[in-house]
Amino acid sequence: MPAKTPSQKFKIGVGYIRESTEEQDKGFSPDNQKRMIEEYAKKNNIQIVDWYKDLISGTKASKRDDFQRMITDAQLRKFEVILIYHTSRFARNVADARQYKDLLRKKLGIDVLSVTQNFGSNYNDPSQFLNEGVNELFDEHYSKQLSFWVRNSLMEKRRQGKQNGNPPLGYYKKKIGFDKEKNRPIYDKTWLVQPEEAKLVKKIFTHYATNKYSLADLAAEVNTWGVKTKIGNPFTYSSLKGLLCNKTYLGMVFSWRRGYPTEKGLHPAILPHKLFDKVQEVLHDRRNTMGRPVAQHRFYLLQGLVYCYRCINYLKGKENNPNARMLPNMYCETHQWVYPKHTGTRQERLMYGCKIKRENKSCSQKDVEAKIIDDQVIDLMEAFRLPPDVIEMTLDKLKGLFKQASKSSKDINVVKTLEARKKRLNFQWENTEELEELEYLTKLKEINDGLKKYESLGLVNGSGKNKEAEYLKKTEKFLKEFKNFWRSDIGNQERREWLQMILKRVWVKDEDVVAIEPHDDFKPLFVSHRKVIVQGELNPYIRFHRAA
Repeated sequence: MPAKTPSQKFKIGVGYIRESTEEQDKGFSPDNQKRMIEEYAKKNNIQIVDWYKDLISGTKASKRDDFQRMITDAQLRKFEVILIYHTSRFARNVADARQYKDLLRKKLGIDVLSVTQNFGSNYNDPSQFLNEGVNELFDEHYSKQLSFWVRNSLMEKRRQGKQNGNPPLGYYKKKIGFDKEKNRPIYDKTWLVQPEEAKLVKKIFTHYATNKYSLADLAAEVNTWGVKTKIGNPFTYSSLKGLLCNKTYLGMVFSWRRGYPTEKGLHPAILPHKLFDKVQEVLHDRRNTMGRPVAQHRFYLLQGLVYCYRCINYLKGKENNPNARMLPNMYCETHQWVYPKHTGTRQERLMYGCKIKRENKSCSQKDVEAKIIDDQVIDLMEAFRLPPDVIEMTLDKLKGLFKQASKSSKDINVVKTLEARKKRLNFQWENTEELEELEYLTKLKEINDGLKKYESLGLVNGSGKNKEAEYLKKTEKFLKEFKNFWRSDIGNQERREWLQMILKRVWVKDEDVVAIEPHDDFKPLFVSHRKVIVQGELNPYIRFHRAA
């Protein structure tokens, strides 16, 4: 930075960068935007003190995390001017552009300057207002036009009988080359029948059409044939359900998403209509009310924490892999029955059930009432009486963790990578047909779970020091007055969040909690607890023992 002379007055500024997926090769790359902003700042005596960057497409500023962080910092008067590469980088929606620019300029006294468009230095000037407004209007028009083109091209592709995305079991695309620049194979877009896989698909449909199998039973049966899914996993309840409902096997262009009509495809059919229709009848007849998604009025204290101890081998090699599938977790479900029979009163019980058992019946773990497991964990947690040195050691470790995280470029890069993946995933879901809804929601949950760890460290959305102070203060109270804290009116949701912060997994066998796996930062609490916790010999987890 050049030395400041008496005639110079540097303004405090920040740079805002946004890259849309569809514009990566059109001059809007982050590096190019940053370079142009830096050049402009140097020529105009603006000292850039921070950068905000969103790698996301779309028209709504509310969906851009770093944009919102920038607006928050602006309200704290952390800078005087925002530099952008082009008006389209700030917003592609006229309403958003006007709303935020009015807030920044009129209420906060912070200007927004485009480094590639010369609108003038006075935003109150009618000519500048008109010039900038026209550009914002064209930005929104381009955004809507681009979305219109993408969707229309996909719909036209469907009408022509061409498929989008990757082929399911039974089909394949021929490899025709290799893209050295992107380091990936190039495939022909035509879907061809893979004979062995096609035979397997027909065999699965034929078995289910007999109405002798539930989906879990059929998964168990198919797995005895020594075959795998398209991505090399064992067959499960979920994978078979998707396969049995897929109209692609009738030679149709089919999408799971609403609003996309089913069209006649160019690829050959694998199944006859009669067999497919019979399977749909069986699926309809076998539907029941068990295992429905968790409703808002149902509360599971240990949701996401309970794992089946009988299936612990499924976790080996996948302990720290957020993208792993077929984990031995137990899902939440509701069992309903009429009780007593003569009154017709409908009762329900909240249960934890083994996912592996549900998926392919390879586990003997029975469904267990949630309250039985919850009470055991609550008893354990309420029994804590922590000595001051353990509390101090835990807080020191957490402080060190915050300090390490704030300096760790590795952690920061992980957060940036996860956020970029999330934004690309959202763009892919909103603008293409490459993802089914279940696949999108699964991937989104994996990314959000990965980010959750870093939120508590203040690395997401710039929460930083405020997050650290709040977190440490609450944790200290939590450790010193645990029993009172637990019984206080903190609400079920917050109670569950505290458990999720401390515990990584709760292992269940039959109706007993047999092991507790805390997060690394909280292991000292369990090791010091004299009655109920000892180190297990047969596995790397902390074993749970009831006091005599």
